[in-house]
Amino acid sequence: MDALGSGLAILVNANAKRGGRRVAAQIARALPGASVRLTKSTEEIEAWLRVLPPPQGVLAAGGDGTAVALVNALARVTAKDAPLPTMGILPLGTGNGWANALGAPKLHRCLEMLGRRSTAALPTRKFGLVEVEGGLAHFAGSGWDAMILEDYKRQLQATRGPGRHLSKSIYGYVSAALLRTTPKVALLGNPHLLIENLASDVYVMDDEGTPRRLADAGYGSVLYDGPAGAASVGTCPEYGYRFKAFPFAERMPGFMSVRVYAGSPLCAVASMARLWTGAHPLMGMHDWMAMAVRMTFSRPVPLQVAGDALGPRQTIEYRYSPRIARMVDWRRMDF
Repeated sequence: MDALGSGLAILVNANAKRGGRRVAAQIARALPGASVRLTKSTEEIEAWLRVLPPPQGVLAAGGDGTAVALVNALARVTAKDAPLPTMGILPLGTGNGWANALGAPKLHRCLEMLGRRSTAALPTRKFGLVEVEGGLAHFAGSGWDAMILEDYKRQLQATRGPGRHLSKSIYGYVSAALLRTTPKVALLGNPHLLIENLASDVYVMDDEGTPRRLADAGYGSVLYDGPAGAASVGTCPEYGYRFKAFPFAERMPGFMSVRVYAGSPLCAVASMARLWTGAHPLMGMHDWMAMAVRMTFSRPVPLQVAGDALGPRQTIEYRYSPRIARMVDWRRMDF
């Protein structure tokens, strides 16, 4: 009889505050048949994947950043005409946007579920991926979202004592947005944004949430020309802390959700609850389903990819990738 976890490969980020050797040991005890690897860099991830026997599934123990690092490493070691292996997420991050969208429970519960299905195929859910800056991700954006992430991480680094636990929760994220990001945006104002379509078909979401094809929006046509507080793309509905940033992300396979929020900071604060739940329509919000777009801002703005800050950019191109991520669907693991 095979040991629990046989056929599974599990990556643990050695640099993660909630990961490291303790979590790797916990996983190895629960799934003794799994290949568990602590890694500190993308080079180590790739080296491990190249010598790994074909797995039943490869899982990342961490947050969105660790999961995206695994996706990109697998894309580099897998032939372009071959499908990516089944992937999964064991949630250890702070926001856990992708893990939440997949219904992932706590780590110990995930390990129990994997152990029970050690010889059965893992149920999966398909996600498209976005190509940006030479890599793949399930969301990326510029403007307030990137600024909030930077301010949230700075606030977390500066917090000590009992308050740190609260700062790592949704309350820390919201307080960073209200107390750090909003005043800066109010002072600077929204930059001007030009969005160009870089593919053949593009759809706009009407007030009922129905995609309507833009008949005259061919390659190079302008989709948007105006102020933008935040401009993001995504293929996963959730952003972290169950923030439904892309409610239409899975509406049209082969297309990514493109969103622009043009309202003021005060409008955003007043609409926070509706923004958080992905309510539609929402005043100041513009939605498209596109295959490729170019965003050009009137001034450099911060760019974040899957929650990692990449610094300021003035022009960014996003494309829907031909690669598909088949992720472990935890909601179906009990069946």
